[in-house]
Amino acid sequence: MLQPPWTATLTQSEHDLILFAMVAAGLSLLATLVRVRFTSNEAHGTFRVASLTANAVVAIAFVSYLAIIAAFVLGYTQVGGEYRPNSGARLSWELRYMDWVVTVPLLVLELIAISALARPTADRMRRIGMVCAAAMIVCGFLGAFIVNGGRNSTSYVLLGVGGALFFGVLYGLFVYAMRVSLPRLPPAARTSYRAGAVVLLVTWLIYPVVYGLVGAFTGGVVVVVAQVALCTADMIAKIGFGTLVHRTAVLRSRNDESLDPSSVRRPRAALNDSVYVADGRAIEFDEN
Repeated sequence: MLQPPWTATLTQSEHDLILFAMVAAGLSLLATLVRVRFTSNEAHGTFRVASLTANAVVAIAFVSYLAIIAAFVLGYTQVGGEYRPNSGARLSWELRYMDWVVTVPLLVLELIAISALARPTADRMRRIGMVCAAAMIVCGFLGAFIVNGGRNSTSYVLLGVGGALFFGVLYGLFVYAMRVSLPRLPPAARTSYRAGAVVLLVTWLIYPVVYGLVGAFTGGVVVVVAQVALCTADMIAKIGFGTLVHRTAVLRSRNDESLDPSSVRRPRAALNDSVYVADGRAIEFDEN
């Protein structure tokens, strides 16, 4: 019989560490949301989809973290020097899956939108990827919360394996998209595109590791490690990856402008661009 992480009693220090990680993640998302609000117009055409989707992911994650923090604070009752979970503690974990079932498919959409795949291939990979991403999260949610309240070891493992299969399909799609796209991308956009794909592939490994961790062990220390790891992974996947996606979208937009003299030249604010697109130097594109 499994002991779900929301049933563990926390010490004052453990409670404070988790709250620190959650608030830090929420504030980071807020800062990113403000920034992307004023920079999304730097990408255009088909690449604007990727930039706007990155904005949507950050906005959804920020709202989710407001709810997660509230659920965590209200889900524990302080008794002496300990924080004992009440009936609301479970919600702070469930809300993460509700966030992921929306944002993870959108992350797939972001990567495909900036890839250099042929249209039919891109459409097919987008559909398959988004379905696999949602199915992966649903499997985890069913195993962690729904089947026997997340306390059945067999169903927890089987549904975890099911989620891992969908996870493997996503990895295969991303590796294929990266291998096909890199030679076709303008040289200036290759570094950010490659970095974004690698960041997402590596960061996503944290989530199944945490799923296995809270299934195999229990106690306050495990809860702290899991919550801090999830907060860190969310910031990297949604802020770091989103920034690299936006950078790639802007660079690809500029390359298209350079190749088409008749296109409308958008204003380029050097001060803003230097923060996340370049270091202030002129960007040269390969027009061949």
